[in-house]
Amino acid sequence: MVTLLCLPGKWPDSSGLPKFDFVIGVDSGADVAIENGMNPNLIIGDLDSVNRDNHPTERLLEKSEQDYNDLAKALQYCLEKSMTSIWIIGFSGKRSDHELGNYAAVHNANHDLDIRVILDGMIMHRVVSENDFHGLAPIGTLVSIFSFEETRVQTSGLKWDINGIHGFSSRGVSNQSIAPTFSISTDGCVFVLIHES
Repeated sequence: MVTLLCLPGKWPDSSGLPKFDFVIGVDSGADVAIENGMNPNLIIGDLDSVNRDNHPTERLLEKSEQDYNDLAKALQYCLEKSMTSIWIIGFSGKRSDHELGNYAAVHNANHDLDIRVILDGMIMHRVVSENDFHGLAPIGTLVSIFSFEETRVQTSGLKWDINGIHGFSSRGVSNQSIAPTFSISTDGCVFVLIHES
């Protein structure tokens, strides 16, 4: 089952998105989903900003605790319901503190979740120790790798392969694929951003 989480940030062009089995509006991201022609199956969060008049009451799942942001609550819900293939849209483009909170929610989410984030002009994949990443892209595709913690990273098929400790730095920005396939593995968690050709 492939699940789309709709956040209230800036949405890139969504016309070429694959079909999703289940669509979750993350608080007011549900209203943005409707504006973009999607009808959420569920709306989750503290529900402080969603227009409740736009959605049937039975689709509203209020999670009022404030220890985690609404994206973290949605990711936990997906884990509990065995929805492990997750795409996220509307991740960034509004408040910087919310965007940083979203990065933290994705970074800290259970490693059983396979998470992809649709950004403007690129897709971000979360790669964790439990799932090596194997990319397929035209030679010369820009690939950036970020880590929010010191972790061992090993790559192949990139112009500047990494084989060792990679921490929170700009070292992994604007790498390039030199083969039709490339791979990235880690013993922790990294974000891999693949730019559209």
